[in-house]
Amino acid sequence: MLAAIVIAATVIAVTPQGRTGVKTALFLPQILPGFPVKPQEWFTGTPTRQNVSYPIASGSGNADVYVPASDGLHSAVLLFLGVNPAGRDDPRVVGLAEGLARSGVVVMIPWSDTMTQQRISVGDVDNLVYAFQYMIGLDVVDAEKAGMGGFCVGASFATVAAQDFRIRDQVKFVNFFGGYYNARDLVASVVTSTRFDAGNTEPWSPDSLSTQVIRRHLIEGVRDRNEQSMLSQQFIDRTASLNLPMIEALSPDAKVVYDLLNEKDVVQARKLVEALPASALATLNAISPITNIENLNARVLIMHDREDALVPSEESRRLADSLAAQGNVYHTEFSLFQHLDPTRAVSPPIYVKELWKLYLHMYNVLRELS
Repeated sequence: MLAAIVIAATVIAVTPQGRTGVKTALFLPQILPGFPVKPQEWFTGTPTRQNVSYPIASGSGNADVYVPASDGLHSAVLLFLGVNPAGRDDPRVVGLAEGLARSGVVVMIPWSDTMTQQRISVGDVDNLVYAFQYMIGLDVVDAEKAGMGGFCVGASFATVAAQDFRIRDQVKFVNFFGGYYNARDLVASVVTSTRFDAGNTEPWSPDSLSTQVIRRHLIEGVRDRNEQSMLSQQFIDRTASLNLPMIEALSPDAKVVYDLLNEKDVVQARKLVEALPASALATLNAISPITNIENLNARVLIMHDREDALVPSEESRRLADSLAAQGNVYHTEFSLFQHLDPTRAVSPPIYVKELWKLYLHMYNVLRELS
């Protein structure tokens, strides 16, 4: 399949579209497991990887920057890996970054201590703005051809950052892979094990990582440290349960969190989310693309595993629907991926179809970078 794509794309390589087609066909084996041959490496030099520090409001951030071997100015993309990210030397991270760099793209990957600790911090959105400004200021980057990409929670954070007035006119595109549109809806889905869309609900089995991150985030929003500890023992550590007198003694803020984490009905859960303390709701708003979606100028290319266990694919559909009127969105759902990894076992005919969908999606990404 890939060989046929390479041959066909080579025939039309005299056009910009054809050249992007060739780049896409050469790129895919770099990120797909099970391809022992990496033809991209036959035609391109090895990128350099640099560890850099960049200024942020609280001091300095840390990132890896991959630079193509070729001279001149290059397009660029900022990638944010999200909660519990693969390490900087993980073959998947290196393969993706080097594959893009061999395609002529400067790649910057900022690292977040809070995300590594499976925690969510609004400050990471601001850090992404600073990271993007740093990236487009590099002397090897063409600032007119720069975008952002993110994975899972990182996709949503990147989209929120791209709405910021400091960079929104410079972010050409966002590749949104497996993120959420509205953090309030995500909380309701995770705590009730339910996916929902347009009045329809279905049972859903969230991954333990999603459950832990949501529970920890809600509990850490309770102001009283003693109550935080009690809730953590029941819902995170599983070492104790609150008895009736303890439940009745909870503050109103802690009681809402307790009730929400015990709720199984998604309608009631959404009501309880709205009853969270104002500070908790402000945080959920601040990390949700829905909040200021009208400020997003970038084209959005959406990818989602249809059976994703970390974020229900309905979240991406709601994002796509909100952007449809502008016509500035490209939305692909996959059966090939298990969350973010293209490793789901599928039949050969489905695999070919999924590979073609992936090719078309990545073609659109690389066209934005051309």
